[in-house]
Amino acid sequence: MHGAGPVQSWAGLLVRLATLRSLDRLRRYRTSVELRDSDGISNSEPFQEAVAGELAHWLRKAVTHLPDQQATVFVMFHYEHLSRDEISAALTISVESVSTAIYKARQHLQAQLLTFKLGELP
Repeated sequence: MHGAGPVQSWAGLLVRLATLRSLDRLRRYRTSVELRDSDGISNSEPFQEAVAGELAHWLRKAVTHLPDQQATVFVMFHYEHLSRDEISAALTISVESVSTAIYKARQHLQAQLLTFKLGELP
C-alpha cells in the first residue's frame, strides 16, 4: 500500500504513527474471552463451510478495492470490533464521518457481491 521512500509530509507521518500507536493501545486493552473445547465444533455442513470460506476470502479481497478511509473504518468496525466513538477518536474524524464511511463501504461491497453472485470476480 505504502512504499518506502522519502517522506513527503512529516506532519502526515506523525499523524499516521500516532494513529497506529492508538490502535495498538486500544487492541491491547480490549477484553478477551477464553475459548472452550465446544467452541470449535461446527454443526454446519461442509458445503456451507466452503461457501462461507469463499465469501470471507472474497470480502477480504473486495475491501482492498475500497477507498482508503472506507476500508480503514470498515476493517476497524467489523474486524477489530471497535465502536464508532473509538474509531472516531483513533482517526480524528467525526462519528458522523465514521457512520457515513461504514454505510458507503457496505453499499460498495453489496454492489460487488451482486457481481460475485453472478459468477464474475471483482
